[in-house]
Amino acid sequence: MRAHLALLLSCLLLSCGLASAQLPTGADEAELKAAILFNFAVFTEWPSDTLPASSPLRLCVFQGNALLTALTGLQEKQVNGHRLLVRTLPGAPGAAQLASCHLLVLDAQDRERWPLLKHDLATSSVLTVADDRIIGANGAMISFGIDNRRVGFDVDLVPVKLARLTLSSKLLRLARSVQ
Repeated sequence: MRAHLALLLSCLLLSCGLASAQLPTGADEAELKAAILFNFAVFTEWPSDTLPASSPLRLCVFQGNALLTALTGLQEKQVNGHRLLVRTLPGAPGAAQLASCHLLVLDAQDRERWPLLKHDLATSSVLTVADDRIIGANGAMISFGIDNRRVGFDVDLVPVKLARLTLSSKLLRLARSVQ
């Protein structure tokens, strides 16, 4: 029930055009962030050679990520005709494992591994989303978080374009900043 509420709330945020919104009292932050991540996937287009029609969309996250439980609640949901699969990555994934992801969610625990991950993903069409300001400032495509109970996100289009991804103009209009 809470996951549905969070998903509904994030859809409302996106459809109403609110760049940032107040986190409702009693709302679970992790579930709200998972719902926002779901919408990032909805408003992203992957190249057809990376995400063929009807194939599963793989959301990857490392064990210990604070959003893992909430993200697992997205398992099997539909994203633009693709079944969403949530995969937990080992501590030191190979480049092939990373490249098989479509969306990689990072948090503060991933700071030390981020430089290597960024290098391994340089030619892959993997949307990188950071729930951490340091990773966000160091090349993640989308960096988001909640500050003073306000939800917001920033977009770096340079790595997005290098990855051959397309972010919807609707999503870009909602960002706090687009570089």
